[in-house]
Amino acid sequence: RGGEGEARGREEAARTEAEAATAREEALTMRLAALELGPPPAAPPPATANNAVGGGVGGTFHGATLPQKVWRICAHLGLDARSSLSAAVAAANESTGVAAEGGLLQQVDRLIALLFGGPQGGAPEEVR
Repeated sequence: RGGEGEARGREEAARTEAEAATAREEALTMRLAALELGPPPAAPPPATANNAVGGGVGGTFHGATLPQKVWRICAHLGLDARSSLSAAVAAANESTGVAAEGGLLQQVDRLIALLFGGPQGGAPEEVR
């Protein structure tokens, strides 16, 4: 019986170690995802930080990748941008009351227009 208790102890220790390794891996994956997103495109000057961002989609967002756009939207709304792109866009849609219609690109463009006054949204609106 002593051998069985020892085996259970080793099994429990191995399980605990595997759980800790999984948690470390998840934390590293999140950090890597945040690093891959990188900083947003050029930030607006402080004097205009609460105004439309450089002409909306054609200004600050010109040439930005989808992850960069989503990062900017999440930063603007105070949301966690470390989740998947689709989860981050869904959270942004929910936060702004925008219907999740169309593809991810269309949803992101709609959010940018709403939040930063792009061509579809006219003047920027206060979201908070």
